[in-house]
Amino acid sequence: MEILSSVARLGIGFPLRVASDLSVIPSIAIMKQNQRHFEMFIGIFHVVVSCLANAADVYERTTDAPLFLTTDQWNGMLDVLWLSFLYLLVVHLLSIKNENVNIVLRYAGFSLAWILKLKDGPATHTYSLLMVLAGFSAVVLRRNLFVDKYMLPLRKREMATSVALALFCTTIFLYAFDIPIDGAYIRAAFYCCLGAFFYFGWKCVPVGGDNGTSKKWDDCDVVSSEFI
Repeated sequence: MEILSSVARLGIGFPLRVASDLSVIPSIAIMKQNQRHFEMFIGIFHVVVSCLANAADVYERTTDAPLFLTTDQWNGMLDVLWLSFLYLLVVHLLSIKNENVNIVLRYAGFSLAWILKLKDGPATHTYSLLMVLAGFSAVVLRRNLFVDKYMLPLRKREMATSVALALFCTTIFLYAFDIPIDGAYIRAAFYCCLGAFFYFGWKCVPVGGDNGTSKKWDDCDVVSSEFI
């Protein structure tokens, strides 16, 4: 009953938290369509950890005991997954034809996100922001200076929407302490908008069949089996 009372005290913050927990699910649907297995793993793991982080927060406030891990530990893991998700979007937007290069970039990005977040700690984001800046700078450079015939084009409407959402998220991130609203609400709204940014970001690049471009959209080769 104490836990239910804590949830009730959250008011509108509770549905906002639930929405932020589930905000990457539309992106996961696109990953499934594109058969991106590692991205789906990160996305589903993100949803699970996000739900557990908010559950741990309520549980810890009510019982003064951790839900296996402390709230800070759950949130630290969540930050790593958000950063990894951003980097995987960068790899998607780079639209590199060689899948071996893509695979290396994905796993290297996840590892780097983990290391840089550990370096930053829970209260700072210096190295994490440098990683984000470097990633999206690479997208701009490739899309403008290193164009090749295999590069899939960007859908303009989705691109404009994702850029607008990115600017909105950046504004919230920079001026969160100046907004006269409870920080928990701002955090939840920020992650909801970030989830929308991911969705339109993933929709920016069409599936290979949309424009007749041949592109391998699966991480692994299809191998026939004599037992099937």
